[in-house]
Amino acid sequence: MTDHHSEASLGNAGWAAIIRTGQLGQFSLLCLGIWLHAADTMLVATAMPAAVAEIGGDRLVSWTLSLYLLGSILSGAAAALTASALGLRRAFVLAALTYSSGCVVSALAPDMIVMLIGRFAQGVGGGMLVALTYVAIQRLFPKDMWPRLIALMSAIWGASAFCGPLIGGFFADLGLWRWGFWMFAAQALLLAVLVPAFMRPSKGEAAPAQRFPVVRLTLLSLAVLSVATAGIYVTPAVSLPLVAAGGLFFYLFLRRDGSRGSERMFPTRAFDIRTPIGAGFIANLSLGTAAMSFTVYGPFLLNRIHGISALEAGYIIAAESVAWSTTAIAFAGVGAVGEKVVMRTGALMIVLAIAMLGPIMAEGPIWAILAMSIAQGAGFGLLWGFLIRRVVAMAPEQERDSASAAMPTTQQIAFALGAALAGIVANMAGFADSGNHTAMQNVAWWVFVSFVPVAALGAAAAWRVAGPMPAAANEGQPLAGQGAP
Repeated sequence: MTDHHSEASLGNAGWAAIIRTGQLGQFSLLCLGIWLHAADTMLVATAMPAAVAEIGGDRLVSWTLSLYLLGSILSGAAAALTASALGLRRAFVLAALTYSSGCVVSALAPDMIVMLIGRFAQGVGGGMLVALTYVAIQRLFPKDMWPRLIALMSAIWGASAFCGPLIGGFFADLGLWRWGFWMFAAQALLLAVLVPAFMRPSKGEAAPAQRFPVVRLTLLSLAVLSVATAGIYVTPAVSLPLVAAGGLFFYLFLRRDGSRGSERMFPTRAFDIRTPIGAGFIANLSLGTAAMSFTVYGPFLLNRIHGISALEAGYIIAAESVAWSTTAIAFAGVGAVGEKVVMRTGALMIVLAIAMLGPIMAEGPIWAILAMSIAQGAGFGLLWGFLIRRVVAMAPEQERDSASAAMPTTQQIAFALGAALAGIVANMAGFADSGNHTAMQNVAWWVFVSFVPVAALGAAAAWRVAGPMPAAANEGQPLAGQGAP
């Protein structure tokens, strides 16, 4: 979605304007940066079963996504400061080289520990590429072109849902999963070479000096890593204290952030269920966390229980992203009354899909698993954009920028925590100890059913956000939202 003012300007800048102004080359570079980040998740989700079969590390599977997302969160927060310090073009080159280096490390990984180092570097580079892309659009292109450019970038996210599994599954089924990483390393290196040649010097105004939130991001990192570590050592004496420590670190992060005044990363009373804004952030965090089991463990369970190939499993997982994007576009224009119904329907669809995926993943049939993948994605497509719009519209005017930026950040945090928590449940259910059919069916049950209460909490919070809005909030403009992982 775009805001009302941007919609009014569409007539002033048609699609041909990108070519007429000579901007096509540098915009293509931005699309390449988006592609590298967007396709990465589907590529790795599809190729990881083959990688684990060769290098081991079943217990650490969830870390391949947790660390990637953590790197994305950290670098995304640093992107604006990096662009101001180095200049936009140098920042892009640095991000592309970091991503490429991470791909090389993953491609050469002799074991899962080295793979995780590469995944973290990929996350740092990929997250910065995405964040810098939005900085570049504001600096390099006229305002009347922004809506079309953002729409094109959204299409890149959708295309990645098809192409990521195709690439990962193709190489995995041939026993050449490392080639997928080499392919993306080459693309990132190409981006680093082309940026100085095609990207114009930035004309952005000098940003006011800001301090990088080192302490806050350290606390946030410790929260994610504590929970992720609990997924490896699954004895109660170790796991429970680590999960508790993760919750404490996240609380300390929120508390310190609340004292930063104008430098806050989150608006006032974020995650306070007593306020509509807090309910919106809880819905975002809870539903995103609950949905990650499918992305992380879906390919493994489809392969080990149902004998599905890497390519076929990849497309079943990718159906969620496609349904997310398609549904979001189809229902973007509903009115105020329809918006309430659409949001609540979406929240209920997510809970239903997560509840049903356990028994269906364990027993089949395959078409029902595909149907639940589509239902989960469609639920997010119905809910996500309206959830962002309402949270931002209900925030105090001086906090709308922080609310807008914090919602996608919360989504990334939810995905990272969800992957880590799914690792705890899966390993407790025996994922890393046995590969037999019965054990995997047990894992399939628990890795989804355990998250039904979390999803129900998120749906209840979303239900509240979908209620009547204060009159002042209706003046807020609808905002664009990031799509599926």
